[in-house]
Amino acid sequence: MKETRQGPADRDDERDRAAYQRFVAAARGYWAREMFASLLDQVERDIPAWNAARATSAGFRARVEEHPTHQVFAWMERHLQRMRYSGPYGLVAGVEACRDALGRVLDEPLPPGLLSLDPDLRPPAYYAEWDIHQHPGGLGGDALAAFVYQDAVGGGVVGKPALHERFAQAVLAACHPKRVLDLGCGFGRSSVAFGRAAPGAHVHGIDLSASCVSLAAHDAPPVLRSRLSFAQADALASGLPDAGFDLVTSTMLLHEMPEGAVRALIRETGRLTAAGGMVAHLDFLPPDDPLLAMLYAGHARRNNEPYLLEHSRIDLAQAYREAGFERVEVTDFAEEAGALSHPPHAWRLPWKMIVARKPAATGAQGRPQ
Repeated sequence: MKETRQGPADRDDERDRAAYQRFVAAARGYWAREMFASLLDQVERDIPAWNAARATSAGFRARVEEHPTHQVFAWMERHLQRMRYSGPYGLVAGVEACRDALGRVLDEPLPPGLLSLDPDLRPPAYYAEWDIHQHPGGLGGDALAAFVYQDAVGGGVVGKPALHERFAQAVLAACHPKRVLDLGCGFGRSSVAFGRAAPGAHVHGIDLSASCVSLAAHDAPPVLRSRLSFAQADALASGLPDAGFDLVTSTMLLHEMPEGAVRALIRETGRLTAAGGMVAHLDFLPPDDPLLAMLYAGHARRNNEPYLLEHSRIDLAQAYREAGFERVEVTDFAEEAGALSHPPHAWRLPWKMIVARKPAATGAQGRPQ
């Protein structure tokens, strides 16, 4: 948590909480690097059936799940995440200890048009059914929930330095939008990254969470505020105008939605994207390697990610074509230098860029306008 936001909580508690979180972070680092590397080596050594042809069998999966190193790996993944969020020194308690000070942050006045909230918005059932990421209560209720999320991603597997900047630069190398829509913008990291990388564009971020868009607006750099706006809205029913955006983007949104909602989102982006515009999502798809795919599926269970595998069941290219797009591309994305090495040097989420383009408008003679 940012030092300037710390409230009058007891200083001993603050030091104890910081030490606890450093321990959890160090343990997670050991889990992601040394233990992950040992697991890969030991599975190959101890399970003779290990090869690409047989590794997809139920028998192979059962043997991996029974392997002692896998059992410890899975236990650590589940419980270190729980420790991070919960208990007297978890992230939730840390934010609660600073409730008054953080509440004052969200009470600060904002420029007109920077933030729009919808107190009548009722989020879809899937959004509230799970404590996603093991975040108690999720992002839909408490006004300070976004502060917990902000602290969590800063030291997690999605907290790589410049992740959102790398994505924005990759997308903007292929398009030059004036109007950008950031779906599921969270507390604004992706919106700010696109705002900085596209100095001529206005970026509008929407999210179901009032807490997230409120924090996004208050955290928005003053130099960008004239080109940013945030609103509490459902990406499937935003009420935004047809063909209103040259670029529609999201970061880590698709895997948070059930299959039916993803299909609806694809259709909705077809409505929102202008002719000649582009959709670009940064998300995850299962890796090709059978063992890594198994660990990825296990991550869905252990991290309370019930929809992580849903959009991988969709023929994304066909779904986007049906929504009016063309030139659909799915490519690997390196969240940091060396991330795509094989075999991987550490456990990582299998990042992908999913890009689709709308055909340019044509005139009466079939020529681009």
